[in-house]
Amino acid sequence: MPYFLIAVSNILGGSTYAVTTAALKGFPAQDLMLLRMALCAALFVPMAWLGRRRLAGATRGDWARLWAVGLFGYALPLALGTYGVKLSSATTASLLVGIEPVTIVLLSAVFLGEALTGLKVLSLVLGVTGAMFIAFQGFPSLSGVFTDRLKGDLILATHGSCWALYSVLGKSALKRVDPLDFTAVTSIIGFAGVALWAAPGTTPSAWAAVPPSAWLATVYLAAAGGFLAVILWNVALRQVEASKVANFIFLQPVVGVLLGVGLQGDPLTAWSAAGGALVLGGMYAASRA
Repeated sequence: MPYFLIAVSNILGGSTYAVTTAALKGFPAQDLMLLRMALCAALFVPMAWLGRRRLAGATRGDWARLWAVGLFGYALPLALGTYGVKLSSATTASLLVGIEPVTIVLLSAVFLGEALTGLKVLSLVLGVTGAMFIAFQGFPSLSGVFTDRLKGDLILATHGSCWALYSVLGKSALKRVDPLDFTAVTSIIGFAGVALWAAPGTTPSAWAAVPPSAWLATVYLAAAGGFLAVILWNVALRQVEASKVANFIFLQPVVGVLLGVGLQGDPLTAWSAAGGALVLGGMYAASRA
């Protein structure tokens, strides 16, 4: 059952990159992040209120992890992902999220004491090489122009690594904090972090002119990508090791690429395909380890 929940969570997560592209056609990046997080936090407020008595028993260390997850494992990668998709493409974002499970393997060894075996090292090498091929469309060269597309790709690679903090930092807290309470609190903290940074630069007066399709995409990002998918992930993560769920993230590139190419018309180059294959190979090596 936990693996089924993880699979559904990653299918929903993989769909968010193409949906983010659709939402960005109506909203500036900062406005989209603020609205998405606000709607998501609103869904979690009743859940946090119901779990307030259980949260009273959380230790200072647990609260430190909750804040770290909310700000650096949720708000930060969400912001990076939104800007990265805007500068690059949904297909590239879907491929580069494969850096997340590779990073989970490394951080799990450092912070959770899980063994760093030869297969895990291989997964790191394959993942980083694949991300390099996707971002630079070949071997890296400093002679080229630092284009917006390359900036977006590098941001997306960083965003994939930051998402790993959510699982690794959250794993320890989930030993004592209920998964639903954990999800609600970290989402509300994430909204607070995004609001402090993004709210001053948003333009609410222009929201009335935003097309319904962009609003619908934003609601989907909040309800499916930010609410349901995260609940399923944390419920499952409490029952299995962080490094064991890493290989399920391969569903995100598959779903994301299919939607990006099929719905958004994103190009899929030979270098992107080769890089994606290496990233998937890294995820497979991580799962075998």
